[in-house]
Amino acid sequence: MNKTIKYTITVIWILFSRIYDAYCTHQFTPDLSTEANPLVSIFGLSWTPLLIILGLLTIYTVYTYYISVFKPINLLPTEKGYTFSNIVAYTYLGHKDNWISILYKLPKDFNRFNQYMGQLLTSCLVYAGILSTIMWLLINKTEYYYKEIHSSTLIYLILITGAIAIIYNWNKTKYKEYLALK
Repeated sequence: MNKTIKYTITVIWILFSRIYDAYCTHQFTPDLSTEANPLVSIFGLSWTPLLIILGLLTIYTVYTYYISVFKPINLLPTEKGYTFSNIVAYTYLGHKDNWISILYKLPKDFNRFNQYMGQLLTSCLVYAGILSTIMWLLINKTEYYYKEIHSSTLIYLILITGAIAIIYNWNKTKYKEYLALK
């Protein structure tokens, strides 16, 4: 698929799913009293700051996705001898390290950070949009079963598990690309 078409479809999906999620949330809990988003449930944000933060994160995701699609850089090392763990760290940090380091270190190169986020944050946001859209359709269009099993714990478990799977598969693909370079 043409990268302009893919970019456009992805951005439209992200914007649609984020707007639909906000609309349904407002319909379901206008005062946010039953909202599960940690920005609301833990930090107590109201609609205005919540929408500003989520809007800025969405704009950042669309921007970094643009960079990763139309101005990509190679995130892989040229040296041999990297393990899967090293590749996970290298794609994020730009130097050889253990994968666990991505949990507490930041890349020194902001362009690398943007490239990385443009690829992974976009995929995770597309997935979150699919999950939230299905959730709202089930809440709004079914009468019985889903409403009985729906919980924020279930949704966050599915969301986090899916995001981890996306990140793992992306890193596995990058590792295969690295091995093919040898």
